[in-house]
Amino acid sequence: MSATLFSLVLHKALKTLKQSSKILNRLTQICEYDDDILVIATSLPALEALSAETCREAVRVGLVANLDKTKYMRFSASPSRRSVKEAIINGVTYEGVAELIYLGTLINNDNSVEKEIQKLILACNRTYFAAISLFRSRILSRATKIILYKTLIRPVVSYGAEAWTLTKKEEEALLNLKGKYLEEYMVLNMKTGNGKVGRIEN
Repeated sequence: MSATLFSLVLHKALKTLKQSSKILNRLTQICEYDDDILVIATSLPALEALSAETCREAVRVGLVANLDKTKYMRFSASPSRRSVKEAIINGVTYEGVAELIYLGTLINNDNSVEKEIQKLILACNRTYFAAISLFRSRILSRATKIILYKTLIRPVVSYGAEAWTLTKKEEEALLNLKGKYLEEYMVLNMKTGNGKVGRIEN
């Protein structure tokens, strides 16, 4: 109950800031989920102004920002502008980082998803080996194993995929992973009439 009340109070405080539009249409934006808040701005002065307003609204409803866990990251297409130095915002010094975890997703200052995909592939492998007895079982049918793949394996590796912009290398890594589980393991020793391993459509 207390967690629900906290979320309602925080949402009420942030709602007054009117930050619903995307960053493409304005100077600042706030992304909120539970007690994790991402404050985005196109310039440091705009970030300072929004941070001050956010803290002020939080205090108004009895909430206080955890400054020790708050990090500063600067995004840029240019490597020379991706500063990892600490930033002083409204008199408070924030640690500068090159990457951070937000809602379980790895975000870095060059907007690359390569490390995030590598992390998810490792998590996918751990999930597979935790359930390896099911995938290699001779009792379970091929159809059941496909359902297991779609409910246990695929959601792990596709978490956050809606926001990805993939390179050819990253696309190939994901396709190879799919082939690894669908062909090498789940249809192992399951031949078609002509002696070739059957393929499973997505």
